Amino acid sequence: MMLRLSLVTPDGAMAVRAFVPTGAPRGGVIFYMDAFGLRPEFDGLCARYAAEGWLTLLPDLYHRLPRRSFPVPPDAAGLLDPAMNVANLATTLPMSVADTATVLAEAARHFGVTRFGAVGTCMGARHALAAAAAWPEAVRAAACLHGGRMVWEGPDSPEAHQQILERMVREAGPRAEAERYDALHGWTFPERWCHDRAAAAHAFAKASALLERYVEAAR
Repeated sequence: MMLRLSLVTPDGAMAVRAFVPTGAPRGGVIFYMDAFGLRPEFDGLCARYAAEGWLTLLPDLYHRLPRRSFPVPPDAAGLLDPAMNVANLATTLPMSVADTATVLAEAARHFGVTRFGAVGTCMGARHALAAAAAWPEAVRAAACLHGGRMVWEGPDSPEAHQQILERMVREAGPRAEAERYDALHGWTFPERWCHDRAAAAHAFAKASALLERYVEAAR
């Protein structure tokens, strides 16, 4: 079941799609979108986690902007909309960390779910990492898939968040892993020209194992 929520934030209403599993949730997943914005393709990705028993929440990180979605190029030669890059850069980590706090509060109040994993694709990968660093008691794991702009100069670079997570690893004992996929950027999306079925299936299995270990098993 998919619900459309509108959450109140200091910067206005934020649309969130909630994919509710059958029966009591095993825990939750916050899915962080890519730079093209929300579109029906995300529904299938989120529904897959819900089918495995996870309450899956998909916030619109572009809710502060006048334009919230951009066309996906049909092939490798397709041009990116310059406005998409502007929206990507305008959506900062402090913004998404604040949005995550709103999502976590609503999930606890409305669904009774307080332990989550974060999954982020492309732009969303750095926001998933920031969420885990900012809210470690609630966001217990992060899967960052074909991440974009993961490092830059300045205090808000996700590299700093990675250092926080590495300290958590040393202190708490969970394991951090990195894998290289022989696939083109954007390979997780089933409707994208560069979709790699085998790599996407492997990544989903790895993310599911991460959730089971650090979200469900740690309850």
